[in-house]
Parts: sequence; C-alpha cells; structure tokens
Amino acid sequence: MTLGAHDLTLAGRLSDVSLSLCAGEVTAICGPNGAGKSSLLSCLAGILAPQSGKAVLDDRPLADLPPRDRARAIGYLPQQGEVAWDLSVESLAGLGRLPWDAGIEADRAAVEAALAALELDALRLRRASALSGGERARALLARVLAGEPRWLLADEPLANLDLAHQLALLARLRALAGQGAGVVLVMHDLAQVMNHADRVVVLDRGRVAADGPPETALSEAVIERVWKVSARWLGDAGQRALLV
Repeated sequence: MTLGAHDLTLAGRLSDVSLSLCAGEVTAICGPNGAGKSSLLSCLAGILAPQSGKAVLDDRPLADLPPRDRARAIGYLPQQGEVAWDLSVESLAGLGRLPWDAGIEADRAAVEAALAALELDALRLRRASALSGGERARALLARVLAGEPRWLLADEPLANLDLAHQLALLARLRALAGQGAGVVLVMHDLAQVMNHADRVVVLDRGRVAADGPPETALSEAVIERVWKVSARWLGDAGQRALLV
C-alpha cells in the first residue's frame, strides 16, 4: 500500500516533486516557510490538483478515484481546521463516518475509539464554540481518526497542543503506523521529527532537498543548507535536542 507523487508541479509552490510513501511508517514533511509543505500534502490528499504530474494511491491516480473511495482511504487534517456548525465534540467526530455504510454499531465504536484516543471523553457533549484552540484541534483530529483511514495526512497537528498532548498524539500516530496505516505529517519542530519520524522529506523552494531517515535528512549540514541556520544535535537516538 503506497501513496505517491510523480513529477508534481504547482506554479510557485512545487516543482517536479516525486516520492513514494510506504504504509506502516510515520513520514514527516519539513522545510522553511513557503517551501511547499502544505501544497504537497494537499496534493497527496487529492485536495489540490497539480498543474502537471499526478498523485497516486497504489499506482492509481487519485483523480480517478470516486470521492467516497478516496475519503475512506485518506483522512486529511488541514492546517487551519474550521468547524462550520456549532456541533458537540461527539457529533463532530461522527462526521468522520460519513463515507462509510458500516452500520450504527460500527460507527459508534469508531467514534468512541477516536474520542478515547485523544482524551476527549469528558468533552464529548461540549460545543465546538466552547473549546480552546488545543481542544478544537484534538476534536478535528478525532473526526479524521473516526473515519479509520488507511492514510492519515495532517498539516501541523501539534501546533495548538501542549507538550503532554503533543507526546500523546505522537504516540497514537506511531501506534496507527504500527497497525499498518500510513501517517504523513507536516511538522516544524525538528527535534520532535528527529525523535518520532521514520522518514523525513525536506522541501526547499518547492523541491525535495533531502529524503531519508531523520539522521540523514536532518543532518546538521542539511539544516544549514536549507534553513540557513548553524545547529548541532545533542543527546542519544530517540532523545535528541537541537542546539542552535
């Protein structure tokens, strides 16, 4: 099960990007502001159509997939998630079941699992308008998890979370990858990426500047070349800190 991009080009944002992502891994997409990270994730989710090239799921172009099939396979969390209606957390998570016809019991079980995974049980009846930024971010992710996608694509999912919830979420995403799902995250915290990702794709000005395991793709030389910052890694594997 693979999700890939072949020669994706999007004017001003991506240029001839090619990669093949594997299920069962946590892949982080990193790069400076304006590097094309969100654009790449949107193309992989089938939200943006590239000007040239194509995004494929198991060698089948996303553009050829019926919308419901694509929604079942790929769960997408944008950077600025919005809630159009003032739903309860439980109802918001339930929207993730819309692509499925699995029955009431299966839908309920999926929603309950998503709420439990993101520690939202106590907030299930709270309206979206009454949530903090971090709580809203977790509720929106619960909607994605409730859809039980084979691929989970999230744009800066840690941005509004405190440290404890960041670590809990990373552990949950790691568990999903361990169960065979593909997890693709846009992230800015290079230390979190170094410690939690299996693979890192570094973008710079719309092109792939590095691609590989964190130790290689986020080497001190790559950081200096792409981010224009002199930095040094400290600590042991899995517990690295970046000294700038």
